Amino acid sequence: MVTVITNRFLPMARLVLFVLLALQPMAIQAGAPPVSERRIEKEIHQLVNEYREQQGLPPMAYNDDIADIAQDHSSNMARGKVRFGHGGFQQRYDAMKATLDGVMAGAENVAYGAADAKEAVSLWLRSAGHKKNIQGNFTHTGIGVVRNNDGTLYFTQLFVKMQ
Repeated sequence: MVTVITNRFLPMARLVLFVLLALQPMAIQAGAPPVSERRIEKEIHQLVNEYREQQGLPPMAYNDDIADIAQDHSSNMARGKVRFGHGGFQQRYDAMKATLDGVMAGAENVAYGAADAKEAVSLWLRSAGHKKNIQGNFTHTGIGVVRNNDGTLYFTQLFVKMQ
């Protein structure tokens, strides 16, 4: 008897499974962000180095350890754990010094609300202090971009001069 019931419902179960699987890619696509945060970070690095090249400055190397520290700050701002801004920069600088050998100087740019990498870099270049950091005598950088629950992007770029 169990075999008869299973065999009778098997075609229906296959149809339902097929429909669910056919609809799944559309649901995944609809909820995906248009551009990943990692891609934005890489684009910021590229745009900043292109700007530095136009100014006759050497490019900054990307450092994942610096990026992790930047990511933490962006995440804390996006989650409301800290206020937007540079508060706590000394701790981030100390973390970079503890993680990396030969750190001689550091700086930080933050932003939120920009739609993409191009807009974030453009905002920084229109601000004297942020532009000074981008043009600074730094050798390494790391970038962290985090999207909050409302979809707002928070950006942190850390700059380091190493021996």
